[in-house]
Formats: sequence, structure tokens, C-alpha cells
Amino acid sequence: MWKNKKIVIITIAVLLFIFAASYFIIKSKAQKISYDLYTVKPITIQKYITTTGTANPITTINVGAQVSGIFSKLYVWYNSIVKKGQLLAEIDPAPFIQKVDQDKANLASARANVLKQKALLAYDKLTYIRDKKLWKENLISHQTEQNAYSVYLQDIAQLKYLTAAVNVVKAQLNQDEINLSYTKIYSPVNGIIINVGVVVGQTVASSFQTPNLFVIGEDIKKMEIDTTTNEADLGGIKKGDRTSFTVYAYPDKTIWGKVHNIRINPTTVSGVVSYNVTIFFDNKKELILPGMTAIVKIYVSEKKGVSGIPNSALRFIPTGENKQILDNISKKLKTGEGVVWILKNGFPKPVIVKLGVNNDEYTQIISKDIKNGAEVITGVKSSYQSAAARGRRMFF
Repeated sequence: MWKNKKIVIITIAVLLFIFAASYFIIKSKAQKISYDLYTVKPITIQKYITTTGTANPITTINVGAQVSGIFSKLYVWYNSIVKKGQLLAEIDPAPFIQKVDQDKANLASARANVLKQKALLAYDKLTYIRDKKLWKENLISHQTEQNAYSVYLQDIAQLKYLTAAVNVVKAQLNQDEINLSYTKIYSPVNGIIINVGVVVGQTVASSFQTPNLFVIGEDIKKMEIDTTTNEADLGGIKKGDRTSFTVYAYPDKTIWGKVHNIRINPTTVSGVVSYNVTIFFDNKKELILPGMTAIVKIYVSEKKGVSGIPNSALRFIPTGENKQILDNISKKLKTGEGVVWILKNGFPKPVIVKLGVNNDEYTQIISKDIKNGAEVITGVKSSYQSAAARGRRMFF
């Protein structure tokens, strides 16, 4: 009996020893939290606005057809380099040639009618002159002389009518010759074919709506990005601001440009007002193609040599920190201030700082307690506690 009690006592003692040892070991390790620290130093902080847009040639020309017909020939395709005046396509000219030939025949007939009328006029004029002389000599009646005069005047009027008819036919011939020339479609500028909207055998009807047959980018070595920027961000943007952007095709390549224009025509979607900001950039290597999506940064201000810290330092809150202490800190914060934590005697201590210019990575801080060279906590390395929660950013 005593032997069994002794075993139980020894077992309980061993368990208590193990529990106590484990507690002190865990507590000891928990107290030795290793923090990620950042040394405050002078840096340059560029404040920028992030937006997206579409890359396009600065000048884009839509080439259409001015006459209706069936396309018989196509001389260019996507990405073709074209020169001003280069033949791009042809519409079947046969119907237009037929009209021109018909106009020429009509013109010849009209001119023949004019010649015939001139001859008749000349004859009737002589008749009138003769009858007028005979009437004065009382050899014919006055009515006969008046009839001759009337015929003469009618001949003059008819000649004018036939001459005008010649001009009408000539005008129709000129129009149909112009329409015939429109069957050949030429490039109006030097550039590159971005889009082709026609194939051989296709019929286009220009009488309803001018069809866009080709889209020509005048020069893709100089391009623009059309961005949409909300009104809240627009106030800091001005013409000439430096920009950078990346595209999905080259995510590691940064391309630089400048704000060219802020268009004053607003767009409202679901109550949100936005404006178009155009950005010009050089595309000498022609890496950026029309239509690519650009992720743009517009740099609206820059401060050099300021005391800056990572934004993670402003989001750091020690896990397990007394809630009342955190509430008291929040109550003390004013607009434009934030909280960073420094190590004092191995424990985190909060410091209220004034905040300056910032971007997505860094924020300027102004504080008499934190100077360049000081270290602020940005996170926790310890694997024994999930302490240092990266929580809400403590600033107002």
C-alpha cells in the first residue's frame, strides 16, 4: 500500500517539475521576442497617384470608303508599314467605268446637239434678217417678219438650254470620274496598319455609314496613354508631371513619360466623377503596342532628404498590448499624426509622430523623439508568439 502511494507521489512530483520547467522555458522564450527594426535615415519620398490606362498612337486615322462596291484587291494587312499615298485596297471599278463611259457618250451627244442648234440658229438668223428687209420694202407681211424673229429668238433660247445640258453632263462625268478614283483607297499618312476591317469579296455600302476599313497609327514610336483619374486625385496633377508605367507584357520594365493634357470633359459612372489624363511617352523600340493596358504612376510631389519610415512601422501593434493603453494613444492622436513603436529596455514603447508626404511604401515622420539613426519596429521575428500583429495603421 505504501509502495503504491510512494509511486503516485513521485509521479505527481515529476509531472509538476516537467510542467514548471516547461512554463518557465516557454515564458523565457516568449519574453525574448525578436523584432524587425528599421533604421530611420534621410530618403527621397515621391508622392504618386496610381491609375490605369490604354496605350495608343498619338494620332490614329480611320480610313473609310467613299463609294459602295465589292472589294477586289487588298494590298496591306495587320502591322504593314505604309507611306502617305500608298495604295491600300481597290473596289471593283467595272460599274464606275461603265458610268464614266456612259457620261462620255452623253457628253458627245449633248455637244452634237449644241452644234446642230448653232447651225439652225445661224440659218434662222439669216432668214430673219432677210424677212426684215423684205418687210421694210413691203414685199412680205409684217406677220411673216415677226414669225421669223420669233423662230430666231427660240433658237437662241434652245442653244442656251443645250449648252447648259452639256455642262450638266460634264459635271456628271467629273463626279463619276471622281467616284472611279475613289475605288482606289490610299493611305493619307505615314504609319502602321493597326486594324483591317475588310476582306476581298466583301461589299461595303457607304451611302448609310462610312465603313472603317483600316485603322492607321501615324507613328507608334511616339504614343500616349489615356488614363481615367477620379476627381479626388486630380487636384495634384498638372501638365508636365513625370510619370512611369509598366505593362503586363513587360512587368519588370519601367517606362517613363510626362502628363500631356488633362481633359476637362468629365465622365460620371455610378456617381463617381473622373477625368481623362493623357500621358505622352517615347516608344522608340516599339515594345508597347496599341491597346496594351498600362499601370501608371503620376508623380505629383517629391521631397528629398526627409526622415522616412516604411508604412509597416505605422501598422505595427504589439500583440497583447494593454487595450486601455491603445485606447489612450488613439485619443491623443490628432489629424496628420501616427504612432510608431521603438524598443526601450527590450520592450516596445509607442511614440506619436507627425506625418508628412507619403506613398505606398514610405511615409515622412517629424518627431523630436525619433531622429535619423533611431530604430523603429516594423514587425516580429519570434516564432513563439504571433505578437506584432500587422493591424490597422495607427494615425489620424
